[in-house]
Amino acid sequence: MAESNTKKRKHVSGNNRRNVWLLILLTLLVVGSVFMFTPPQEKINQGLDIQGGLSVVLTANSTDGDSVSQEDMEVSRDIIESRVNALGASEATVQIQGNNQILVQIPGISDTQDALDTIGRTGNLEFARLDSFTDEEVQQKIDSGNLTTSTTITDDYGNSLPSEGGTQLTVEEGTYTPIVTGANIQSVTIDKQSEGSPYYAVNITLDAEGTQAFAEASADLVDDHGKIVIILDGVVNSAPAVQSEITTGQVSITGNYSQDEAKALKTVLESGSLPVSFTYAQSQTVGPTLGQDALASGVLVALAGILLVMLYLLFFYHGLGMITAAAIAVFSVLYLGLLATLSHFGLFSLSLSGVAGIVLTIGMAADSSILTLERFREEIRFGRSVRAASITGVRHGILTSIDADLVSLVTALSLFFLASSGVKGFGLTLALGIMCDIVMMLIFKAPLIRLLAPHAIAKHPGFWGVSDCQAAASVYKELSEAEGETVETSVSLEAINSADNETYATRKGGERGTVAAKAASKVKGRFIKHDINFLGYRKVFLTIAAVVMVLSAVIIGVRGLNLGIEFVGGTSITFTDTGSVTTDQMRSAFADAGESDAVIQTTTNNGEAGFIVRTTNADAAESAGEATAVANGLGLSSSNFQVSTIGPDWGASVIQSMFIALIVSFILIIAYIALRFRQYKMGVTAIVALVHDILLVVGIYALVGREINPNVIAALLTILGYSLYDTVVVFHRISDNMEHSEVPCTFMTMANHSMNQVFIRSINTTLTSIIPVFAMLLFGSETLQDFAFAMVIGLLAGAYSSIAIACPLFAIWKSREEKNVNLTKKYGNEVGRFATSRGSLTYAAPEKEAEAAKPAVAVAEKEAAAQPKQQEQAEQKSAAQIAKEKRAAARKQAKKKKTHEAAQPEIRIVDREKFEEASEEAAKHTSEGTEE
Repeated sequence: MAESNTKKRKHVSGNNRRNVWLLILLTLLVVGSVFMFTPPQEKINQGLDIQGGLSVVLTANSTDGDSVSQEDMEVSRDIIESRVNALGASEATVQIQGNNQILVQIPGISDTQDALDTIGRTGNLEFARLDSFTDEEVQQKIDSGNLTTSTTITDDYGNSLPSEGGTQLTVEEGTYTPIVTGANIQSVTIDKQSEGSPYYAVNITLDAEGTQAFAEASADLVDDHGKIVIILDGVVNSAPAVQSEITTGQVSITGNYSQDEAKALKTVLESGSLPVSFTYAQSQTVGPTLGQDALASGVLVALAGILLVMLYLLFFYHGLGMITAAAIAVFSVLYLGLLATLSHFGLFSLSLSGVAGIVLTIGMAADSSILTLERFREEIRFGRSVRAASITGVRHGILTSIDADLVSLVTALSLFFLASSGVKGFGLTLALGIMCDIVMMLIFKAPLIRLLAPHAIAKHPGFWGVSDCQAAASVYKELSEAEGETVETSVSLEAINSADNETYATRKGGERGTVAAKAASKVKGRFIKHDINFLGYRKVFLTIAAVVMVLSAVIIGVRGLNLGIEFVGGTSITFTDTGSVTTDQMRSAFADAGESDAVIQTTTNNGEAGFIVRTTNADAAESAGEATAVANGLGLSSSNFQVSTIGPDWGASVIQSMFIALIVSFILIIAYIALRFRQYKMGVTAIVALVHDILLVVGIYALVGREINPNVIAALLTILGYSLYDTVVVFHRISDNMEHSEVPCTFMTMANHSMNQVFIRSINTTLTSIIPVFAMLLFGSETLQDFAFAMVIGLLAGAYSSIAIACPLFAIWKSREEKNVNLTKKYGNEVGRFATSRGSLTYAAPEKEAEAAKPAVAVAEKEAAAQPKQQEQAEQKSAAQIAKEKRAAARKQAKKKKTHEAAQPEIRIVDREKFEEASEEAAKHTSEGTEE
């Protein structure tokens, strides 16, 4: 015995050392994280939508109908990067995106219109003789100097007025013969067009080949002053007449350019022409003030969400809530440190969608903590010591949480790799948050609870919030002894059906069993004591779900969806802090800028009045110019408007990426659940629940007419993770019970009991998840509010669908398996019933079960017949004699049961971990001199 105790003390001491080392490792990580992210505004890179600037997505267009080659994309990227660098931009990003797109991000730029004119221009410069043009109409226009076609606009009174500018003359490639191209350019300079002129000229020096070609052409045209046409990107720039032979290779391009326009043309010509043409698929211009206000709003929401979640956890879990609050704080520090580290290597920039991802991971961190605490408390109710529960309960809770986190990670990675650029930031921050949550659980939460359990928690159970579990454990222990079952089995029997359990306890333990069962039915505590009959109403739940899905589909079909410009193309201009500007003034300003059909909507952002203006113009440069003209005309600052321009093909790519992300997520989710739980049926029914959630959210959007944009798409894909989190937790418990349960009941009853075992956790995790999201809806910027509206609906739908759709469908499907059909025939269709006529509740092999039940029933009937006589004799004896005889009877009954079980060929499913824990506890009690 002494040797055994010594080994046990060494084992415990070794575990404590490991826990201490894990906390030391955590301390080092926390210190390093604080060093990395302090101060956060300097150490964490801010994206364009926070610090302001220009973001453009360019789509390459092949001229010959073939796909654009990777070589052309690489050359184009280098040329565009040289143009961006020539603009003087610092920390600009130019990268290939997909097969035919280039993403350009220029932070801090002020003149976005000039930048747009520069970076995406093909830059194909050509000089051609006028007499080489084959289109006589075009040749006549150039010769007469008619290079611009004026356009008119109609005012509110029907008057046609000439508009500013006009349409420049374009020529088709192949309708003329070039003399010199941009490939012959050796150097480019700018200078005044002439002395005293306000305009600038772009001067070109040609190489030897270009000089000779130009000299020959000018010599041929000088006699009759023929014209040489200058063509830039298919647009006729000018057509000067040759006055003298030009042999020096010095050519001047004039076109009444301003200095900035001349510089932009110089940049384009110096960088060379792009091998393919590009169109603007997406353009976003953000003022720095607008972004900083949104960031401040996001930080406020994050802090408010953390505070509210912590307060709720402290209220419900008492001292254990402090551990959870500390875990969230550690999670936040590790998270910021990771973001700062990635920022240091240029791998991360925080965007507004990323802020939304950070806020949502707060709820996920609280989720995992609640799951662990509930399992820890449950193990104490099962009669384990606080120290033993800190080992088994925390381990089971963390494993379940990791399973749910990994399913959410599938969604996050699908977003990052498959969604459009605006959603990538959200997917990245969500994935990083999940990883930090797993690390926090393994090196902080688990070792801390295990160190505190045998001392602080065990000595002060009331403060730490486990006294109700300990009180319940003593009641359930008495019940289990009376029934001759394990505490876990007796707890399950009481929860499944209290009335049946009292009958069973009376039959097994006589008066003692009756008293114990009645005490168990009245036990107090913050947990589910008696199962709610969820699956008893499965047909009602599934009917409601089917009706909701059909109605949502009908509403979407009838009312349609209010798709944002990201799907249909056009421009959205957001003005903030517009003061006293009225809607009529805004409409008039846009009409003056050439957008008389603009759709104008008032909005409020952080308590300040503003406008959202939508136009059908998908030209990024023109839209930026119109927004600047309107802002100047209304006296608004350039930092108070945001321009988002989407090309007509962008919506198709967004929808395509969304469906790809959904399909990939579905496949990976089914595969993971099938491999993890060896039940593909779980994965399929989980996907059905997800489809219900998505249809419901989209249907409500169609009903209220709210706009669907990339933020909503991000929310829809995030709902997948949250809905699955609940579903996976329930499936995890069902899987455990399928493997270890000793209750003789149908699969439907066991599944219903599993749902109830995690129901409190589901309520608490839904509340802690929805708190920060609801804070976003109330206090966040417009970007966060779009996201939060879908998330609030999705979280509620996800919590409901786990109970009302996923589990009922799985239970119905699973109940049709041959083994479970036999159980239904044996125990009946009613949910919430178990067999009370057997001597043992342990599952037996099906072929042995009926045979094993016969002697058990005979013993039970004999005991039941003898009970009245025994009770009458007991009433005539003293209390001491009664107690003495009860102890003797209990020992005799246990011996009889042991002998009977040894004689019956029976298969028991043994939980090795529980057996080892029980042995460990017995050794501990023996060493401390504890008497049963």
